Amino acid sequence: MRIFEIILVLVNLLTIYLSFKKVSKVVRLWEVGINLFLILIHGILEGFRYQMIFSYIFVVGFVIFTLIKTKYKPFDAKMPKGLKVIISSVSIIFLIITLLLSYALPVFKLPKPTGSYDVGINYFHLVDENRKDPFLDKSTKKRELMIKVYYPAKNDDSKAFDRYFHNSSELLKAFAAGYHMPDFLFSHLKLVNTNSKEGLQISDKEQSYPVVLFSHGAGTTMEVQTSQCEDLASQGYIVAAIDHTYVSWAILFPDRVVTAQEATTNFNTADPAEIITQIMADDSKFVIDSLTKINEGKINSNFKGKLNVDKIGAIGHSVGGAVAYNLAINDKRIKAAVDLDGIVFVTPKDEAEDMVPFLMIANDKYHIQGIQNREPLIKKFEGMTEEEQKIMVSMYGSEESYKEAYTKASQNIIGLAKVLKSSGNLFTVEGSDHMKFTDMGFLIDVRQLRELMGIGGNTAPERCLEITKSVTTAFLNNHLKGKEKDALESQVNRYPELKKVNLN
Repeated sequence: MRIFEIILVLVNLLTIYLSFKKVSKVVRLWEVGINLFLILIHGILEGFRYQMIFSYIFVVGFVIFTLIKTKYKPFDAKMPKGLKVIISSVSIIFLIITLLLSYALPVFKLPKPTGSYDVGINYFHLVDENRKDPFLDKSTKKRELMIKVYYPAKNDDSKAFDRYFHNSSELLKAFAAGYHMPDFLFSHLKLVNTNSKEGLQISDKEQSYPVVLFSHGAGTTMEVQTSQCEDLASQGYIVAAIDHTYVSWAILFPDRVVTAQEATTNFNTADPAEIITQIMADDSKFVIDSLTKINEGKINSNFKGKLNVDKIGAIGHSVGGAVAYNLAINDKRIKAAVDLDGIVFVTPKDEAEDMVPFLMIANDKYHIQGIQNREPLIKKFEGMTEEEQKIMVSMYGSEESYKEAYTKASQNIIGLAKVLKSSGNLFTVEGSDHMKFTDMGFLIDVRQLRELMGIGGNTAPERCLEITKSVTTAFLNNHLKGKEKDALESQVNRYPELKKVNLN
């Protein structure tokens, strides 16, 4: 909770306590004034939010009751003690609910970037004229993307920090709907300040900066990778966070919000992840082409000559991690890649030793075990119960189709294990979970509620993300900047929860 929220609720509770004391009308009016003053200051400095609604109702009710009682003689009579106890008890219960809601769904602070640069952001709306959107069946509409570019910037105290989720109520409503939640649930996130500012001048400390592509997971958005993107930019990288249209649950285009529900293509497969990953990889290749044009001045921006397109890295979470792996295999422009807990859907054609430097951080709940055992996350058909077999046959169309999918998944994870054994860059974080490699863990501040949303693990979200950012930066510094070859080993010593996994 924020400071004036805490003070306001405490004063509300004190007001209830004083209602049982015999005090003058002047004191009652002072109580009214203090409650009104605090709610005004809270609104101006912190911003109103629905989690505080019962505190607001209490203040309004108390003000109305006090003014009427003070002005009109019929209200001079004492309220029956029993009624007063009931009203006070109900008020206390609802104020406790206010405290719990405000704590559980906080207006949190994103971690401060660890680098020396201020962080600027710039949005680009890109249209791939050479590609029809594969998510729009029977449509000739071209593939559209939004990218959010984070970059090392010059300080400018005259500009305000950008708000989380681009300060968009529509985007937040669509994001909540994606999780089948009430559309107002995350409305308070507009009150969260990021650590970046839009429209800052790019820093001239370096002639140019290495480029990092960042791909989000399915059903999330580039906005929930803000913390890591800001940190990388503060360390001297230009980060292009890609919102993959119809994979991201909701995207804010210049003229509209587009949601994943608007996709019309049926890929006619039980698990379209491989197809979606390839579409996202094609998106990323198009973004590299666009960044090259931006660097050459063919697309108007302030980044001309500032992007080192000979030093490009790729990072992704979940399906986005599979995209980074795909690019590391299939696009020679990628010089280093990081997969944050993403299952992969391709197998390298060349020897593992020939692949570009590759790092993977996998959760210790289930993923790291699968890699160690070279076992896909889907079950072998023969190991299923009869009921599970029926479900899989229904989903995949036949037993043979499921077995083909299992064989392919087995090949992919065996290929991944070969790559990771060769690179020696497989890590896990004790007590991690899939969504803790994003900002999602910050959205809910109660562990039990996080677990209801499927975010488990004993390690706190901020700690897991801190470790992830530190390891990722050390890896990229080594391979895109040529720094600190032993940095990854030092990370293991720095963080007890971080474990390097050596594959047999």
